[in-house]
Amino acid sequence: MSFEKFVWNDLSTYDMATAKQDYGALLGWSFDGDGSYDFAGLNGAQCAAIFPMPQRFIEIKMPSFWMSYVRVRDIDQTVEAARKHEGAIIEVEPQSFNEDARVALIRDPSGAGFTVYEGPEIRQATGTAGAVELRYHHVPDIGLIDNFYQDLFGWTFQETGADPWRVFDVRHKDGTLVARAEEVPEQVRGTFRYWMPCFAVASKAQTLARLAEMDGQVFTEFEDGRALVADRQGAHFMIRPLAQVGQVAPAPKQRGGRPSVPLAWKAMLGLGCIWLAVALDFQPFWGVLFLLWTWLAIKSGRADFIEPVSRTTAPVLYWALIGTWVLLSVWLILAPFIDQG
Repeated sequence: MSFEKFVWNDLSTYDMATAKQDYGALLGWSFDGDGSYDFAGLNGAQCAAIFPMPQRFIEIKMPSFWMSYVRVRDIDQTVEAARKHEGAIIEVEPQSFNEDARVALIRDPSGAGFTVYEGPEIRQATGTAGAVELRYHHVPDIGLIDNFYQDLFGWTFQETGADPWRVFDVRHKDGTLVARAEEVPEQVRGTFRYWMPCFAVASKAQTLARLAEMDGQVFTEFEDGRALVADRQGAHFMIRPLAQVGQVAPAPKQRGGRPSVPLAWKAMLGLGCIWLAVALDFQPFWGVLFLLWTWLAIKSGRADFIEPVSRTTAPVLYWALIGTWVLLSVWLILAPFIDQG
C-alpha cells in the first residue's frame, strides 16, 4: 500500500510554456492538461504535473518550486498531529483537490514544505529516465525532523554514513526506503530546506548541457552521480544517471578525503574591493564591485538587492537594478580620471 509514502510531485511555476518546453527537453516529458494542471507523461504513464504559481506565493515573490506529496489515510488527523509539534506550520489547511481527493500543505520544524494527500492511489512512472527515483531532505540537524516524521507517518531514520556528513535512510513501517535525509552544510545545500525530487536521466552530461543552454544552474555534483540544479525559474531539483540509481555517497567530488566546497572567490574579490576602496579612498574599486554584482545578476537571472529580484517574474525592476549598477560602475571607475583631466 502507498499510505505514508511519497506518491506524487508537481511544479509551481510562473511561466507554464517555458517550464513545459524546458522539462520536455530535459526529461523527455510530454504534457496533457488544460493549462490549470498539466500532467507530464512518460511512455503513457504519468510522472509529475506543472501548474501556475498560486497567488498567495506570487504575493511573497516565491521562486518556482517542486512539491512532494505523501499519501495519508486521514488528512485531518495528520494535520492535527503536525500542529502539535513546535516549529511546524500548517501552510494550507485541508481542502478539496478534486471530487475524490483532499490536500494540505505542511512545513516541518526545519521549514521544509510537503503536501499530504488523501485520495485514490496514484500510479507514477518508475524505473525509467525522466521519473523520480527518490526524494532527499537537506537539513542542518536531523534532530529537527526525526521525531516529527516518526509521529506523523511512523518513519524511522537509520544512519548509513557519517563522513563527511551524516546520511540517513528514511524507512517506512514496512521497511521500504521512503527517502534519504542528509545533514548537509549550508555552503552546499544553500539556505533552503526542502524535500527535493531526484529525477533519473539517461545521461547526466547531456542533461546538464541542455540545462546550461536554457539558463539553468548547477550547484553541486555528488559522488553518487547526483547533481543539485535549478531550472531558469529557480525551481531546485536533482538529477542522477539511471545507471547509478541506488548508490549512496553524499559528498561532493572530493580531493584528499574532504568534500570540495567551491571556493567563494567572487565574495573574496568583492570584499577586497570594499577594503581597498575604503583604505585607498579610490572610487574605481566600488565600480568593480558593482560590475561584479551586474555580471552575476545577468548570469543567474536574479538580482539580489535587499531581496531577490527575478528577471522572469519582475523584469522591469530587475533591469532597473542592472541599469543602475552599470551606470554607477561606469561613473565610479571614470570619475577620478575625469576629475584629473
